[in-house]
Amino acid sequence: MTQKLPDEIEAVLEGWSLRSRRLFHELMEDATSELQQELVQRALLAGHTPGEVHAFADELRGLSDEACFEACTLDDDAPEGYTVAQLLRAESDPLFAYEVKGGALTPNEDDDAPSVPLSPQRPEVMEARDDRARQADPVRRAMEQRQGFDASSGRFPAVAPSRSAALGGAPVSPSGQLPAPAPLASGRLFEDLLTDATRAMGVTWREVELEVAGGLTIAQGLNHAAAALARSIPVPCVIGNAQGRPLRFVLMLQSSTSGTSRAFQLYEPFSQELIWANEKDLLARGELPFDNKALRTLLRMALPTGRSL
Repeated sequence: MTQKLPDEIEAVLEGWSLRSRRLFHELMEDATSELQQELVQRALLAGHTPGEVHAFADELRGLSDEACFEACTLDDDAPEGYTVAQLLRAESDPLFAYEVKGGALTPNEDDDAPSVPLSPQRPEVMEARDDRARQADPVRRAMEQRQGFDASSGRFPAVAPSRSAALGGAPVSPSGQLPAPAPLASGRLFEDLLTDATRAMGVTWREVELEVAGGLTIAQGLNHAAAALARSIPVPCVIGNAQGRPLRFVLMLQSSTSGTSRAFQLYEPFSQELIWANEKDLLARGELPFDNKALRTLLRMALPTGRSL
């Protein structure tokens, strides 16, 4: 009997050939554990081809659950030379993580060939497949959702963007000069995006404002951030100018203490700058070693919560 698959899996499979759909059902039946099934399904949702998914499932089949988890999960000793974006992708895409950790796959190109000529996909199927791949890739979502960032408030509009806007077809302002911001489903990008990416790790996120009523002080935020960094969990932030206007996203990657002095490593993805900021300068909202000297005030943080945190 054919196994009933989750709706999001079926939505992607509708875009595959009949031969590839049958192959995927066979892979589910041949999997030796529920964990193997879940890893293969997540590889499908991440947008891999039938041939890649088939090769991945074959590699997992001979492994125990413990070995599967080890092969597809990044530990504290992440490989050197990989960008933050690649490491974040590895958290949601087990096939990519498998390759990052040295695993080799040899997909069979015949798996990707259609068994019969395919009729054009229905619009709702094409939309569903794109959305599944988008949901499985937190980095892609971050790049798309960045278009909705409102620099005057540091927040996002409250209405979901159209697919055309997310892919670059955002409406143009009356002046014809700049694209109008693409609205988003939530005003808290960090909580939505990161909770999806790290749910399997038992980590959720709480987005906090700094130096405002009901929020945290910068000093409190840095202490919470240091605790997360000590567990190798990066901390996303919004940084602005001295007047408190939000300007950029930054990622806090690690901290370092020397005597009574502490510094934090910050990565600014737009300019791809990686700098060390002294805690005293962050508290005083002083000049930081970014090329853009307006970047000096931490305004918001996403702090991890969950088991063992």
